[in-house]
Amino acid sequence: MFLYNVSVIAEEAIHQEIVVWIQDNILQSKKFEVHFLQMLQSPHEGMTYCIQVVLPSEQHIADFQQVHLLPLQELVAETYQNKVFLFDSTMKYLKK
Repeated sequence: MFLYNVSVIAEEAIHQEIVVWIQDNILQSKKFEVHFLQMLQSPHEGMTYCIQVVLPSEQHIADFQQVHLLPLQELVAETYQNKVFLFDSTMKYLKK
């Protein structure tokens, strides 16, 4: 099992627009276990959110990236350039 994390850092002026997009386009999917978190203490300016998805394989991560992350990246590039930053990481569960 893998935990795939996408961190979203957004300027305060537009962060709610990003939250709504994530809720409408990622959190609505029932294909995977997803958690949406707000980081309370961040070294970054603005608002930081994390999309965390539990997936069974690296292929499932690639599928998630294609179906959900790519549209988010396109939105950021086209509409929120230099106002929203994304970075991702993949972790493997060692024990439960």
